[in-house]
Amino acid sequence: MVVPRSSTQIASDDEYLLFGVVIFRRVHDEFVQACRENKFLVRDFVFSEDEVAKQREDLETADTTEKELWTELLRLSRTNFSESFQILVHLKIMRLFVESVLRYGLPANYTGLAVKPDARSAKKTFGVLQSHFAYLSPRSNRAKAKKNESDEFIGEYQSLMEQEFYDFVLFEVPWIVN
Repeated sequence: MVVPRSSTQIASDDEYLLFGVVIFRRVHDEFVQACRENKFLVRDFVFSEDEVAKQREDLETADTTEKELWTELLRLSRTNFSESFQILVHLKIMRLFVESVLRYGLPANYTGLAVKPDARSAKKTFGVLQSHFAYLSPRSNRAKAKKNESDEFIGEYQSLMEQEFYDFVLFEVPWIVN
């Protein structure tokens, strides 16, 4: 009933397989009945040149639209990235100031610095910062933080207490380097 060598597997997943089969018109009903008896679902496919042409046209339209949207996205990204990065750094500096006032009190007679070490010398730079600012340990409430480590913190402040605590205020600006 099936044209020889016409059975091809089109798609498959974990549960189902989709096959394409060519059969003769005179045995169509018998083939469908035999498939249903063996619990196969049969769907008829009618080839249409108009449908194929329409699908090609839709694909070309979608391709040109994608290219236009991609160029628009790149243009907007290039123009807005520097402003977004400036805003991010500004927020980090404001957070640095607020954290410093909360930690060391008023008057605010201290200086904020931005340091960008090489990837190879980052640990060494961090060690130098820790040794240089070790005298700030009593003012940074480190003893109080060590005392409260044994207590259980619940609620919204638990995540704050789990962060690393240094003698100086440290915030990192994320860098994306390819």
